[in-house]
Amino acid sequence: MIAAAVEQLQKFLSGGKRAEKTREEIHHKTPDSTTMTMRALSDLGESIASSVHIIASPTRLYLCVNMEVKPDALRTQMEADRRAAKGMFDVDANWSAAEVNARWGKKAVLTDGEGNLLHRAMDGARGMTDAGANEVFFEFNALDVYPDAMYLTNGYTRVKVR
Repeated sequence: MIAAAVEQLQKFLSGGKRAEKTREEIHHKTPDSTTMTMRALSDLGESIASSVHIIASPTRLYLCVNMEVKPDALRTQMEADRRAAKGMFDVDANWSAAEVNARWGKKAVLTDGEGNLLHRAMDGARGMTDAGANEVFFEFNALDVYPDAMYLTNGYTRVKVR
């Protein structure tokens, strides 16, 4: 049905001549991007970061920080979740762990090795995009040149991402 409508439209636009179907070649270029995973053992207060997966494309920098919530922080969050649920639903450890990880991720900013904010990477970028029980995801603007050392920090604790 739609194909017939498109054909009629092409016929109308070509002045009544039957439009010949031509196959257009579409070339998709995948821009250069780099991917790497690095060990990044860091105590982040309520969680421990173990590694960072980095994807750097020409327009974006994506980071995935693998984290494990400390048992005391998980117990405290689960108890707070139970109070908030008021018996209306069961509290899940994964949900509570994600809440703990998100607390750190929401405050995290990108800095160089000396603690200077990387404004060009952060301006208009989303920062933390999602948090799970075992990881936190970030999205920043790509930089033309990256500093030798880069960190995600909440102002008190940090994890090396480069």
